[in-house]
Amino acid sequence: MAQTQVANYTMEAFVEDVNNIFKNEADPHEQAKKVSAHLKDLLAVPGWLEEKLELEEEGGFGRFSLHLDEESGHPGNGWWLMASVQKPGQDNLPHDHGNTWVVYGVYKGAIRQRKWRWAFPGEGVDTAQIRETGKFTQQPGSVAYFLPGEIHDTLNLKEEGRSLVVRLESQKLDRVTRFQYDPEAGTMKVMDR
Repeated sequence: MAQTQVANYTMEAFVEDVNNIFKNEADPHEQAKKVSAHLKDLLAVPGWLEEKLELEEEGGFGRFSLHLDEESGHPGNGWWLMASVQKPGQDNLPHDHGNTWVVYGVYKGAIRQRKWRWAFPGEGVDTAQIRETGKFTQQPGSVAYFLPGEIHDTLNLKEEGRSLVVRLESQKLDRVTRFQYDPEAGTMKVMDR
């Protein structure tokens, strides 16, 4: 997309692009890659998120729906675009997204993403356990996606102020079974919907 087109890109055009991806692409990895490219374009447009959320200068923490589409998605209908206004230091335990993929884009602030996987005897551990396999930081304009079954956690790196994260769930997560993991306790549980 040319720079002049990016400046005029809207959330409504993004929604149309995402629906076209779901209509024309069956492979979840390809879907996530293509949606990520469009989200990167949307994140480059200044001011659109504050306008959609009518955010105050400070506070306003929580999750806010930007668009729910009941006609398309993967693996079932009901993809969701939302914004997360994160508190300083806000984090969560490692978790997966069940059989959906999720794209994270940082609009403002910075978040750390860590990836995890199960390790089993023969892989340097005595008992099955979840282990960190890598981490990276997402700055404004940065986009990352997690495929079905991948385990990760996030941390808002802002010590003061908030981070604004735009997230697209290929199917609204309250409709799928997914798990949360506690590496210290060595446990996993079904997440509340």
